[in-house]
Amino acid sequence: MKQLYHSIIKSETTGTYVGWVEEIPGALTHGRSLTECRQKLRDSLRLMIETHRDEARLGLDPTCIQESIEIELQALGSDD
Repeated sequence: MKQLYHSIIKSETTGTYVGWVEEIPGALTHGRSLTECRQKLRDSLRLMIETHRDEARLGLDPTCIQESIEIELQALGSDD
């Protein structure tokens, strides 16, 4: 299953890059190149989601209902 997230990557004066994911606090990384920063950001995001999912499921019991939810968000840059 693919999900779409939004990242911001900033070029630092040292020639490195810092990147973070808008929707996931703490999904933050850096790289020596733009390519490295993007890959490390994907890895960081994947790890954070897997960890949060595992932690959330620790308290599951037979009375729990697991289901997916879907929401619609306003498009980036849209004033509607």
